Amino acid sequence: MNEKMKILKMLEEGKITAEEAAKLLQALGKGKKKDISSKFVESIMDGVSSIVGVIPETIGGVFSVTMGEEKEIEVKKGDEFLLKSVGSSINLSLHDKDTLMIKPSSGLIKTKKEDSTIISKVVGGTAEILCPSGLSVSIKDAGGSIDSIGIGMLSMKQVGGTAELTFDDIEDVSIDSKGGTLTLLLGDCDVSFEISAPHGNINFDVPAEFSEKKGNIVKGTINKGKGRLIAKAFSGNISVLPLKRKEKK
Repeated sequence: MNEKMKILKMLEEGKITAEEAAKLLQALGKGKKKDISSKFVESIMDGVSSIVGVIPETIGGVFSVTMGEEKEIEVKKGDEFLLKSVGSSINLSLHDKDTLMIKPSSGLIKTKKEDSTIISKVVGGTAEILCPSGLSVSIKDAGGSIDSIGIGMLSMKQVGGTAELTFDDIEDVSIDSKGGTLTLLLGDCDVSFEISAPHGNINFDVPAEFSEKKGNIVKGTINKGKGRLIAKAFSGNISVLPLKRKEKK
C-alpha cells in the first residue's frame, strides 16, 4: 500500500481528521516523503484540529456505495447538493436532465439523499459529476482538485488543494481557499465581486469597474453587477481570467 492510500485508509477509519489528511497529502505532493511516518502522523494528530469540518464523520452513516459504476439521483425543485471530498479529483458540469449523475473512475464514493439535500462523500477518487441547471452546490474539499463549469450557485471551502472554476453566469458564488491555488475563468458575467488574498497574490485580468484595487484585495463590478462573487484565498494565490472560447471554423 503506497503512502497516499495509507493516509486515505487512516481517514476512512477515523484515525485522522480531514485536515490532517490534507496536510499529509499536500506534503506528499511537494515531495516531502522522507518523514511521512507513523510518528509524523501522530505529531500532526496531536497538534491540529479541524478547520472547515470536511467530512467530520469521515464516511460514516447509511450511504449507498458507488464504486466503479454510475449513479443517478432525481433532483426536485429546492434540492441542494453537498459534496465532501478528500484527496480526490472532481469535475463538475451541467447537463440538460433533472438528475444528478455521478460517474466515478476510482476511489470510494458514497451518496445519499437526506430531505432536500443530496450528499456525496469522495475519498481518494476521481469522478465526473453532472448537475441540472439551477442546482445549488456546496463543496468542502481537503487536498483535492476541483474543476467546475457553469455552476452559478456555488459555495466552496477548500484546504490545501487546487480549483479551476469556469462561469458563464454567476448568481451567488462564495469561495474560501486555504493554502491552495484558485483560478476563476469568467465569460460574459453580470456580477459584483470581492476578491482577496491576505497572504498571497491576485492576478485580475478581466475588464471591470473597480471600486477598490490594492495588492491583496480587489472589489468592483462586471456589467451591471447583478450576481455576487466573493473569493478569499488565505496563504494562496487567485487568478481571475477571461474565458477564451474556441473559434468556430
